[in-house]
Amino acid sequence: MWLGWSLAACLDPTGEKDVGGEHLWVFHVSGGSYADHVQLAAIGDRTDAGGRRRFRAIPSRAWDGSPTNDFAHLEVLATDTAGKQWRMEGADGSILRLEFQTTGDSSSGTLAILGGATYGVFGVRFDSSVVGLLAPRLPPVVDDSIPEILIRLDDASATDADFLGRLSMRGLPAEIAVPTRLVGLPGRLTWNELRGWRARGMGIAMHSREHRRTSADSQYFVAEIVGGFAELAAQGLSTRVFVEPGTWGGAVSFDAPQKLHTWRGALLRSFATVSECYAYPRAFSFVVADSFALGLSHATISDGLSESQIRALWQGALLPRLATVFLVHTARLKSPGQLDWFLDLVAGAAASGKIRVVTDAEQLFLPRSHAALLVP
Repeated sequence: MWLGWSLAACLDPTGEKDVGGEHLWVFHVSGGSYADHVQLAAIGDRTDAGGRRRFRAIPSRAWDGSPTNDFAHLEVLATDTAGKQWRMEGADGSILRLEFQTTGDSSSGTLAILGGATYGVFGVRFDSSVVGLLAPRLPPVVDDSIPEILIRLDDASATDADFLGRLSMRGLPAEIAVPTRLVGLPGRLTWNELRGWRARGMGIAMHSREHRRTSADSQYFVAEIVGGFAELAAQGLSTRVFVEPGTWGGAVSFDAPQKLHTWRGALLRSFATVSECYAYPRAFSFVVADSFALGLSHATISDGLSESQIRALWQGALLPRLATVFLVHTARLKSPGQLDWFLDLVAGAAASGKIRVVTDAEQLFLPRSHAALLVP
């Protein structure tokens, strides 16, 4: 039997930040109108003198960028002092019962609609400060014809330092994609080095926490995305760009647009302005930029590609109204100076005004609204 006390006065559907004594929970409900969304709630850590526990619904985004807030405008009743059972009443008379068990920072349970279906629920708990990391929607951008280039270095390898120096000598920026749990390990850059390179004009992107070979798409996926952004922010390296690890498989291998049209895409939209994945085929032009921001792809030029192949990609990247991401795994270069000739091409074209070279993937979507050359 569900007995409880009203939390209507404590429910704040505006999403305004109030971090005192609460955690942010990221939930996903597996069915009904909730299935393609994520549900965010700030839940109080303690009951007050009246036995009440705070529950604030936080707005998130659907995969297409539209706002969503499945728990907003509900009267919420807690039925246990631990805050793991909730009765949620809608204005239309509907009654939902949310119940979950927690192990560490992960939870699993059910959402039952009175007189209707029951759906599985899982959730992950984060520090309340994570509310401040929710991504805004990028504003409409101004169109122009100048091609844009982003050079991306994945994995925060120690060999990135030499390559970043070669870029810096030519006045070129790059985006460093960082797996947060690998920083400081043997063969990896340190946090101090990353902060130093950002101070010198390099961009930072979040590249998961552990960069494992995995297809886990429930609590683990949520923890890798939200946790990765939180860990970078804690190091003073906040970013709104996510780079998918190439080691991910199954539902979290975002190698087709349809795989992003899900709650997973909604999670990315909620915490990232740009997600660099593998969703699109070799080339696109004159497309809505917002679509690319959810699954921006790239051309890898370090893993055995010949000079003639790289030059062909470069010529394509010089076409008007195009944007190209060139990915370099510096640890796989045959020699540190292997791509110096390519960096010289980029620096020369930038100096003559033929291209713009940007610091991170978010900047690709700020100057103009159309067209991207995306090469997986």
